[in-house]
Amino acid sequence: MSSSKPFRKEEIAGKSVIDSSGKNTGKVTDVTFTLEGKITLIVEKNDGGELLIPMTRVMGVSDNVVVRDESAPRIGAPTPGMIACKSCGREAPIGTLWCPTCGKSMA
Repeated sequence: MSSSKPFRKEEIAGKSVIDSSGKNTGKVTDVTFTLEGKITLIVEKNDGGELLIPMTRVMGVSDNVVVRDESAPRIGAPTPGMIACKSCGREAPIGTLWCPTCGKSMA
């Protein structure tokens, strides 16, 4: 399920970052963007280090920021006639513009 609600930096700064396996990664400290439109969360890890998380990994924002676990096993090659969503990994028929599962662009 996707949301078109915009978020201000102040609304997500300080939120805990939880990966899809349930692990608390740290807290959001800042947000960066490039002129090409790529947005990245800067996260202070629990050990004091810094982690950059691209928005393509963000699955949702509520009391926490939930991100896709990078160490999670990847789905194999898509079924013939299907393509895999780059955001959530679910399959959709070739030619689908928006993922029917997460609502993100299939391009």
